[in-house]
Formats: sequence, C-alpha cells, structure tokens
Amino acid sequence: MDNLIQRMETLVERGIFEDEESLLASAYRSLLTLRPELKIEIALSLYEREEVSLGRAVEIAGVSREEFKEILASRGIERKIPLRSPEQVEADVRLLLESKCKAS
Repeated sequence: MDNLIQRMETLVERGIFEDEESLLASAYRSLLTLRPELKIEIALSLYEREEVSLGRAVEIAGVSREEFKEILASRGIERKIPLRSPEQVEADVRLLLESKCKAS
C-alpha cells in the first residue's frame, strides 16, 4: 500500500494531476469504465440506504428502469415508494396545472 501511495504522490509531484483528489477521481472513473457492473452495486447501495430515488439509482447504474427493477427483485431488495406529504402533493398538482395553462 505504501508503494501505491508513493506512486500516486509522484504523479502529483510531477504535475500530471493537480492534486491527490483529482488523481483519485480519475482512477475512480477509469475503474467504473473497466468494471461497469460496479455502478450497479453503487446504485443498489445508495438506493437501499434511501440516499437516492429509483430514478437516480437507474441513472447511476446505467441501466433501464425495468432492468434495475429486475436486479432489485433478483437481490430480494424491496422497492421503496416515497411517501409525500399532502402539502408536497398539492404543490406538485399546482405546478402541473400551471405548466398545463402555460402550454395552452
């Protein structure tokens, strides 16, 4: 591990990367490119912890909504339906009605 850290520091020292954070971000993107299945694991984890919605998890995973639902089912993960307060529902309806009026 020390050897890896030294190599990373060398890349920063030589100006190839601005700092360690940019190097790690680049390495992370490369890893996800080489192993796209990891995006699904990240999305599943975030979704299970209710940190992202189903739609956002689908975007992170890079699969269709139906594929993600199938993955959830195959892993025994329950779909979570967010509960919205009456005020949130009313605000959404108002926004939809305003949009419809502007479109007319």
